[in-house]
Amino acid sequence: MRFRLLFVLLLIITFILAPTAALDFSHDSAADEPPTPATTQSAPAPTTKTPPKTTTTPSATAAQDITNYKVKLLRKESGRLEEIQLEDYVVGSIAAEIPAAYEAEALKAQAVACRTNALYAHEHSDSSLGGADLSDYSGTHQGYMDEGQRKARWGDSFPDNEKKCRDAVKATQGKILKYKNKTAFAAFHAISCGITESAKNVWGNDLAYLRPVNSAGDVLSPQYALSVAVPMAEFNEKLTALGCESEEGKVLIGKAALTESGTVAQIVLGNKPINGTKVREIFTLPSAAFTLTLTDTGAVFDCRGRGHGVGMSQFGAQTMAQQGGAWKEILAHYYAGTSVDGVG
Repeated sequence: MRFRLLFVLLLIITFILAPTAALDFSHDSAADEPPTPATTQSAPAPTTKTPPKTTTTPSATAAQDITNYKVKLLRKESGRLEEIQLEDYVVGSIAAEIPAAYEAEALKAQAVACRTNALYAHEHSDSSLGGADLSDYSGTHQGYMDEGQRKARWGDSFPDNEKKCRDAVKATQGKILKYKNKTAFAAFHAISCGITESAKNVWGNDLAYLRPVNSAGDVLSPQYALSVAVPMAEFNEKLTALGCESEEGKVLIGKAALTESGTVAQIVLGNKPINGTKVREIFTLPSAAFTLTLTDTGAVFDCRGRGHGVGMSQFGAQTMAQQGGAWKEILAHYYAGTSVDGVG
């Protein structure tokens, strides 16, 4: 009961601090999101976490026995294909994707998400990966750091952080998310704008368990709001390349359409409608939940949240964990209708 009351209070705070979220507007992982203003952690580039491209029919038996299964991982930098025991892979994946300083229950939820995505990719093979299940590039799949990389990143904190990650994996060993007896796609992102986004609005495929849910605690993140200034020359150049018209040296801003979550579905720029996700991509914005204004020197994007906004908000998971939420409760909230099943 206490947790529910606190969650409702956080939701009220969200609308107090951002009252125009639904009026002003017509995937990064939290690896570089500080859990509190006093704690920071370096990380790879922001992620998009798009669903793996399916080129074959999913195998009905692919994940039935994974006790000794080895993930076939394509290492982006070297181009090598490595085989890594599943649970060891999950340790390296959560280490790359979420701050080890987060609460244990948030790390456990992340472990289940990373394990689920590894098996989902295994069941939905992509021929472009040359026999690999997925890559370690967080822009298309999910990140991974081997033990040497973890030691290099964490330094003196390696023993403690390694234990936290391994404990999370051990506590959830063999557990994955399923929807109607099929492996789910466990999308996640760093910080939502207060409400998560629908997979349909981001990738075009409507998944019943990846629809908007409240994530009010995200407003408490020190990285919740960020302004991005773009010089006028760059703003005009990138938009005119897309066919947007300019007037007196400026691409003018028209009406914007919002999704129900408050992110920009489409915005008219220079008389041309552009998808909000496309605007986010070309200007490297933290999210597609933005307002856009022109100044004498350029354009300013005032953004809320970080990442594509679909699925589990990692900071939201951290907030729920801090308020006593267990990892299964976190997963049930962000992936509504799924079940946690054991495999192997």
